[in-house]
Amino acid sequence: MESFTKRVKTFDAFPKVDPQHQVRSKRGGLSTILTYLFGLLILWIEIGGYIGGYVDRQFVVDNVVRSDLTINIDMIVAMPCAFIHTNVEDITRDRFLAGETLNFEGINFFIPLGFKINNPIDFHQTPDLDEVVQESLRAEFRQSSSRINQGAPACHIFGSIPVNQVKGDFRITGKGFGYRDRSHVPFEALNFTHAIQEFSYGDFFPYLNNPLDATGKVTNEKLQAFVYHARVVPTLYEKLGLEVDTNQYSLTENHYVVKTDEISRKLQGIPGIYFRYEFEPIKMIIREKRIPFFQFIVRIGTICGGILVAAGYLFKLYEKLLVIFFGKKFVDQGKEKKEGGLLDKRLPKMSD
Repeated sequence: MESFTKRVKTFDAFPKVDPQHQVRSKRGGLSTILTYLFGLLILWIEIGGYIGGYVDRQFVVDNVVRSDLTINIDMIVAMPCAFIHTNVEDITRDRFLAGETLNFEGINFFIPLGFKINNPIDFHQTPDLDEVVQESLRAEFRQSSSRINQGAPACHIFGSIPVNQVKGDFRITGKGFGYRDRSHVPFEALNFTHAIQEFSYGDFFPYLNNPLDATGKVTNEKLQAFVYHARVVPTLYEKLGLEVDTNQYSLTENHYVVKTDEISRKLQGIPGIYFRYEFEPIKMIIREKRIPFFQFIVRIGTICGGILVAAGYLFKLYEKLLVIFFGKKFVDQGKEKKEGGLLDKRLPKMSD
């Protein structure tokens, strides 16, 4: 048993330098301490990165066409509710009277504090995974199809509209303009100034930011048309088993004043507010991942070995530079060589 233990002690896959051939110095000790501190820092960063994971973004083909998608809207239009007509029409010519599910509440028009008014909406940033998970509180509007105080100067329109996941548009126009209606809005009463609190697609997450949220347009033109073009990308967020299936969209806008034909005195368009949308055939998946544990261990070993090798070469280069600039005597100062080597021992004199 003792012989086996000695053999194990003697065997070393990475043989060390014998003590009698080692030289100590303050510079070497300092470099060793710095190397260990740097290695511990890298180890701490790698462990934190392994625990925290990383965010993986992928695009896949979206082969599911939903028929239960909703448009969530909360906005104020500077026109009485009794004068407003809402409608949804998609590429299949399927029409849906949005007024049957939306809520119309007559109020006085105002622009909430902090809204961006008459600013171009040309920038949108994909929210971070942590932000989405923290703000993913799903909600629903308390009521639907309610109409209150329709004679007030402005109309608060809010609710969810069921639509198909195909190209289409949601329109807000005046009664009698573009559609046959029992009543016709007087020309002087048209005013499509509006403020949008919420406009999103899919499940209603009121705390997630969208390009049209907290925006608005103010106009003095009676025949003004506001057109918003949205390209919607279905997006799935996944973290720690929690999935948030939502939609994000980029936006372009086009606004113009409808002209009147000088001869027939007919309008060459329909004034109103138009939200045109088109769904992309891809789906973005953003999920948090973590590398396998075995791969993490191999990575740690590789990094630690690389740090030691690099530190050794840097120290040798440092010593060489000192010799070149200051000489060997300066470099040898403060060095301490261990005793016990063959050259350190005095050989006995040979007797005659």
